[in-house]
Amino acid sequence: MNPIVRMTGPHPSRIQRGGFSLPAWHVSLTDDRQKQIGTVYRCLSYGRAMSLSCNMARDRRLFLHMEALPA
Repeated sequence: MNPIVRMTGPHPSRIQRGGFSLPAWHVSLTDDRQKQIGTVYRCLSYGRAMSLSCNMARDRRLFLHMEALPA
């Protein structure tokens, strides 16, 4: 099993502003089969999700896989 830091999004979040749901990005550790390991972090901005995923990958010396686009 080789863990990977994965960033995906934007996904609709539970937080609404002005009647619309805000986009959210998910950052998590996954295994080779894309099964989540541990906590899924939800970020409400692309920049914060990018920063979190890069820091996680660097600190843990893992690969970073991004399936995310800015909203």
